[in-house]
Amino acid sequence: MHIVTASIVLYNNALEQIRECVASLQADYPVQVFLIDNSDQKGHYAALASDTVQIIDAPGNIGFGRGHNLALAPIERLGGAVHLVVNPDIVVTRGSVKAMADYVVGHDNVVLVGPKIMSPEGDLYRSCKLLPTPWNLFARRFMPSYFYATADAKYELQAFRYDRTLEVDCLSGAFLAFCSKTFLAIEGFDSRYFMYLEDVDICRRAASHGSLVFLPQASVIHEHGQGSYRSFRLLKEHIRSAILYFSRFGWSRDVERDRLNQAVLARIAANHIQTSRRA
Repeated sequence: MHIVTASIVLYNNALEQIRECVASLQADYPVQVFLIDNSDQKGHYAALASDTVQIIDAPGNIGFGRGHNLALAPIERLGGAVHLVVNPDIVVTRGSVKAMADYVVGHDNVVLVGPKIMSPEGDLYRSCKLLPTPWNLFARRFMPSYFYATADAKYELQAFRYDRTLEVDCLSGAFLAFCSKTFLAIEGFDSRYFMYLEDVDICRRAASHGSLVFLPQASVIHEHGQGSYRSFRLLKEHIRSAILYFSRFGWSRDVERDRLNQAVLARIAANHIQTSRRA
């Protein structure tokens, strides 16, 4: 078996939620788990510590990306093949860890894999997207849905049926399976992001090392929430992250984004043509 590690950043999460998440990760594969505790009061998760679960106390609430980066040194020390970035409200279906680990290790050009993400009610979360433009993010947050519906359908790749593998450039940070060497080479997440868009940023940087692939054979259940729609403080963080991201990669002009997005749309169109011919 490949050495697989996982990091989960915690902030005042319920103990039973984390216990369920860890149990699902380790249900049929020996995953070494790092619990990064961003909570102000430490010790709440001590009961979960074991030979395969290590608790790392962060110096306060340092954010999502910086939290996951605290696992960089242990990952390097273990010499793992695959590293999983996992949200605390995730439950992994049986066989999915092995499917992702095997795919990453079995394809030299693949540096990052994302699973199918479902809600507890069985609804599909559209985890594969185009790389965003400022309009995509602004319209989704502030405009009536009818005003941006066409652009949003394209951005969310609604023509993709999630029934086959697809090379993409933007996967949801709720669950990411990295080639460990790549995760270490890019030094994890950009620590300037507290939360939001750090997953888009790391996807773009990982793509310079190889391919990003959606893998439908793997699936997880995720209690997805939109915190910035309910909290003014989190909305400010979302805006701050957007400024960081677009200042880095480009606002109105981003030639690489346009090229990569067109390539993804072309692959989806080609899949539809192949499916129609078989039918």
